[in-house]
Amino acid sequence: MTDIPKLRIRIKDFRAIKEADIILNGITVVAGINGCGKSSISKLLYRTVKTSIDFNKIVAKNLSIKLKDIRRYLDELSSEMYFLYRENIEFKEKTGKTEFDFRIGASRLFSFSDVDLKEQENKILSALDVFRIAFEELPQEFKKNERYKSRLYRLERFFKEEFFGIGIDDKVGDIPVILEKLKENIVKEFQDAYLNIENRPIEILDDIIDDYFTEDVEVDNFDIEELGALITDRAEKKLSNFLTINKVAYIDTPVIIGVENIGNTNIQHWEELDLLLKRKGENINKQSKISSILKDEIIEGESNYDSNNDTFVYKRKDEFSIDLLSCATGLKSFSLLQILYNNGFLDNKTLLILDEPEVHLHPEWIVQYARLVVLLHKEFKVNFLINSHNPDMVMAIKFIAKKELENDSVNFYYAKEAEKYSFDYINSHDDIEQIFGSFNSSLDRINEYGATEE
Repeated sequence: MTDIPKLRIRIKDFRAIKEADIILNGITVVAGINGCGKSSISKLLYRTVKTSIDFNKIVAKNLSIKLKDIRRYLDELSSEMYFLYRENIEFKEKTGKTEFDFRIGASRLFSFSDVDLKEQENKILSALDVFRIAFEELPQEFKKNERYKSRLYRLERFFKEEFFGIGIDDKVGDIPVILEKLKENIVKEFQDAYLNIENRPIEILDDIIDDYFTEDVEVDNFDIEELGALITDRAEKKLSNFLTINKVAYIDTPVIIGVENIGNTNIQHWEELDLLLKRKGENINKQSKISSILKDEIIEGESNYDSNNDTFVYKRKDEFSIDLLSCATGLKSFSLLQILYNNGFLDNKTLLILDEPEVHLHPEWIVQYARLVVLLHKEFKVNFLINSHNPDMVMAIKFIAKKELENDSVNFYYAKEAEKYSFDYINSHDDIEQIFGSFNSSLDRINEYGATEE
């Protein structure tokens, strides 16, 4: 085994995990009974890698949330501008604005999806200047007219109370002043976001980990290294970029493929996997041995995402087609891999985390699944963390990897009970007999509960 592994995760006193020191250097298999903490390892690793990869997007999303009340105010202000524009020809001519300028509202100014933050900031500040100048040039009859005065007073009162706690008075005409104050707030929020992008504070990850688990957890009871250096650097309070990984997926059930309104499940890694399955892209090696094994030997067809109908479709070799949602769960398991492979997601910078992938598979397909895992690493250097409590899966990976891969590409760990409800994770290297020791307890239970042949 190499001295410095690609990835390493250390965990101590986290849920059911008493202590774990796990190397990810190709294919890592973690075995253990239900409730020993295998999924906690997967989720910690996934959420950390995902947060690191998406860090700038997360900062932008947090910024958007912080600005939502300001956005609400600007939406109303935009509506009033359009109302005034329609009602007064003089105002229309004086501002020189078109109908479109005031109808677009503030919503488009706060769309942070794929826009550079500096560009976004400039757009918002420029829009505020447009609003300010327009209100400064507002004809006096509007300010004196009780009908329009009440409309403007509502906006001023809301903003003063909501943002600055300013005392309420009957004065109307402070909107330009408010907009200048608003600009100061927005500039500060953007400056904070720029600093977060530059410094990558680990507290952003801590907040995400804390929200991800359903109970209170010690968010700093783990760390992750890449090539010997800390990615989760608690001393520096920083979450670094990964260099060897730039894509990650967490698959804990194939059942989610094709489910409608998956966003309503509130399970974040399902939503993220759904987006990966729908991503545009194509594998330049689509006609490889792996593609042939999937298409010709295992599922005898091909699954893909139909963007026109927003559905996943399985097309059999005899041209029969069916919505993948209606297919057997085992077929969905392979379809997930096939779609990710065909759209180019799987390569040497991908970490694929598989949580008990054997659950819905026939014993023969368990072996085929293990074979695909090994070949995906052999041919494309895809990185795997696999949780399992199935002897066939563990044994298949062991012996197929022994034939196809170098010895240091595969690591096996098993959960050993340290005390009641608490487990240590032991590195068995490639000695799976130790793992089978925990599996074989099922035979003891059969002998205990069942009738034996004489």
